[in-house]
Formats: sequence, C-alpha cells, structure tokens
Amino acid sequence: METPSFGLERIGFKKLMREKGERILVAIGVANGAEARQLHHSVYSLYEQEAVPDFIGGFVTFVSGYLCAAMHGLPDMGYILRTEIVRQTDIIEQATWMAALQTGNPALPIGVDADTGYGVEPSSILLTCRQIHKQGGQYIQLEDQQNVNKSCGHMEGAGGTGKQLISAEEMIRLRVRPAVAYAREQEDFSVMARTDAIAVEGFRAAMDRAFAYAEAGADILFVEAPEDEDQLRRVAAEFKNSPSGVLANMIERSPKTPYKSPKELHDMGFDIALYCIGSLLAGRAAQQRYYHILGQGRQVLQGADESESRWFGGFNQIIGREQTEAWNRFFHNEPDSK
Repeated sequence: METPSFGLERIGFKKLMREKGERILVAIGVANGAEARQLHHSVYSLYEQEAVPDFIGGFVTFVSGYLCAAMHGLPDMGYILRTEIVRQTDIIEQATWMAALQTGNPALPIGVDADTGYGVEPSSILLTCRQIHKQGGQYIQLEDQQNVNKSCGHMEGAGGTGKQLISAEEMIRLRVRPAVAYAREQEDFSVMARTDAIAVEGFRAAMDRAFAYAEAGADILFVEAPEDEDQLRRVAAEFKNSPSGVLANMIERSPKTPYKSPKELHDMGFDIALYCIGSLLAGRAAQQRYYHILGQGRQVLQGADESESRWFGGFNQIIGREQTEAWNRFFHNEPDSK
C-alpha cells in the first residue's frame, strides 16, 4: 500500500468568488459530519458525471445556526452560543477534510452562520471571527437582529411577534467593522452582512441597510426574506454593480419567500444561492416514513430500493470505514524506521 497522503487542500472561498465570473455559487447547509461527507461525495459525483451545469461556479458547505440548534433538539430562537457553532464548524471541517482525503478531491469551502455574533461588544465579534476561522470557516455571516428575541429569518421573533433590530449604525460599529477588520488581515476569510429589516421596517429600509453594510466593507450582502418575486429581482438588480456579492436564501415551503432554483436565482443575477436547511427537511420526511412503517409493524425494505449502496454498506463507504481500515493497516504493518 502506498503511503497515505494527508496534504489535500480546501477550495478557497475568496478564490471561488473571484473566478466564478457570471456563474452562481450554491451553498448547502449540513447538520452534522455525516451530511457534510455526503455533500462532498454528491458534489464530486456530479462533477465526475459532467452533470454540473455551466451556470454553477462551485459549491459551499454551510454551517447553519438553524441546523446547529436542531441538532440539540431546539428551535432557532437564541439557544445556541458561540461554543456550539464553533464546535459544529470544527466537526464539519474535520469530516470534509477526511472526505477529501478519501476521494482525492479538495474539500469545499465552509461558510458559518454566527447569528448576532454572540456578544454585545466589538471584542466579542473579533473572538467569534477568530474561533470560527481557526476551525476552518472561510466566511462569517452576521445579522442585525438584537441579541434578545432572536429568531430564524423566515419566522417571527422569539416571542411569536415581530423581530427586533439594532440600528444600522450599531450593526456597522459593533459587528460589521470589527469583523471586516479581522478579515482584512487574513488571506482566506470574508464577511457576510445580513439584514432582517424587510419584516420590520420594509423593503426600502432593508436595502438602505444593505448598502450601508456594503459601504462598511461587507464582502457579501444578504437581504433576508424578500416577500415576493419582485423583491427578489430588485435585490439582485440593485446590487448588480456593487463590489459586494449578493446572496439569496431559499427555504423549502417558507411562509416568506418564493422558492427558486439555482438556475432561476442565477438568471436574476444573484452571486450565491443558499439552501440552508433543506437537507434536514428532506431527511426528516424520509425518517418520518421509516418510523411510520416500523410503527405499523411492516417491512421497511419491502417495495424500497434494497440495493446495499442505499443502506448500511453505502453509508459505511461514505462515512469512511474503508478509509480508516486502510490507514490502520498501513501503520500497523509499516516497518519500524531506524
């Protein structure tokens, strides 16, 4: 057996943004290391089949605050602290590094949802940036909600009523500028600024906030939860000539924003299409069917695709069982060096 290689690189997010041209990046949220490895394998399987369309310029693994909360059995309502999202970033980085070694393909860049930054002072933002970056995150997403009554962008505030925002000036002074100051000293770290103002102050106010965040140095702009297709198109159009990239967030069956495919968002002019929780929703639907079949005393595999690749054997391959066995065999059998 050849000596294992452990030097594979991760695709740079900044490089991907620079080189994508008019194409769109697709960012996909993952809930755990297993999903991150599955995403890696799925993306490179599409490349091997030459099935990635020309309008897609690359993929991003996204560490979602919503999914991190869900992994703890909690809603996205302010439960998650810096320690949890940093740990989740570390898990995703480790899993995708191992997947890259397994396949021989570079790991996808990692973006991280840091909610409001986990603190009220600029120093808290700096610490959040440092810890996320240290664990492999290549961009940080910060939003302008208040630390209290914090909620998912496509839902009401944590009390079931409207969300509460800090002012644009506070967002810039306390969150964007510290993050940008940190990012400018790094080779591979970017800042995404998100505004939740559409639901609170209206569309025009949200756009004004986003322009201000761009002026403050945000690399990517994220206007959360446009309420119709016209607003989606206006977001992309108004930032067409901005040096900052612009992102659209899609949630399956969202009560807020019309759902669009990566092709549709590309045609509108977006730089990044984010599908932050769809993998969890799709998995939940499959789990619910599985639990119902067992609960009714029936045979799960009857009428299903029974191929091994769909079940135990396939998962062991994705999760790296053979990879780990090969490493252990090599180092157990390697002659002692003198």
